[in-house]
Amino acid sequence: MVGRVTAGDLAATVDLLRPFWSDADLPQERFAYYEFQARRYPSIQRFLTRYAPWDGRRVLDLGGGVGGLAVVLKTRLGGAYDLAEYSVPAERHAQALRARGVDRSFACDLSQAHALDRLPTGYDAILLVEVLEHLLVNPLRLFRSVWDHLVPGGLFFLTTPNMARLGSRLRLLTGRSIKESGRYPWDGSMVYGHVVEFTIDELDQLLAAESFRRDAAEVVQQVPSVRPSRTQSAGVRLLNTRAARRLRLGDDILAAYRKVARPPDGSCPIPLDASGRV
Repeated sequence: MVGRVTAGDLAATVDLLRPFWSDADLPQERFAYYEFQARRYPSIQRFLTRYAPWDGRRVLDLGGGVGGLAVVLKTRLGGAYDLAEYSVPAERHAQALRARGVDRSFACDLSQAHALDRLPTGYDAILLVEVLEHLLVNPLRLFRSVWDHLVPGGLFFLTTPNMARLGSRLRLLTGRSIKESGRYPWDGSMVYGHVVEFTIDELDQLLAAESFRRDAAEVVQQVPSVRPSRTQSAGVRLLNTRAARRLRLGDDILAAYRKVARPPDGSCPIPLDASGRV
């Protein structure tokens, strides 16, 4: 089980990343947002420690943003990392990544039908961290492509908001929407934000349909900021108790799935409904 993340864990992660952000010539005004993203990295690192040793393994951080998570995991767990994001980083950014062991970067638009086709295959692990909830795509199509890019028995690790978190349950009880506001830009551009969320059971079903078997999963309450208040810290501790975890009340799903063999006849390995849908 992922242990409690301390203020020291958060501070150490940010201290590790700040020189990278500076060397990569990333916008100073974005550092606060990068810190906000990094608050999840200690729990992810602890979850993935169970799969050590990582040395010698090829890992793809899919939709990995500026590459902060890959930098942290390379430093603390080892392994060989590639990054895939909507566009490739600028040269200073790419140099800072390579200097920290993130060797290759690829452009990859996950909203497209064949998003991963130009990426290498044969990865030992693929990471999809806080990405799935932003995609207006059929997740089965994405999972199918991830399967194609993993070695036999390879690991698919993902995190995504838990739709059944305590806050959502309380909102529904009071007749309020659990959907994130601000998803629809007035100028008509692409819908953005958390356009879809999942529960662990839904993810299990969808990934089973694409020949993945769940290896481990936890629902955790992440800290709301790198410098949480006392009240926020108390709430995090409460929602990470054993009872709260059994009820899956936390706000984040961490789950790892193993690639298994597909049915030789090409059929779906789980029952479909009358319309052929999962």
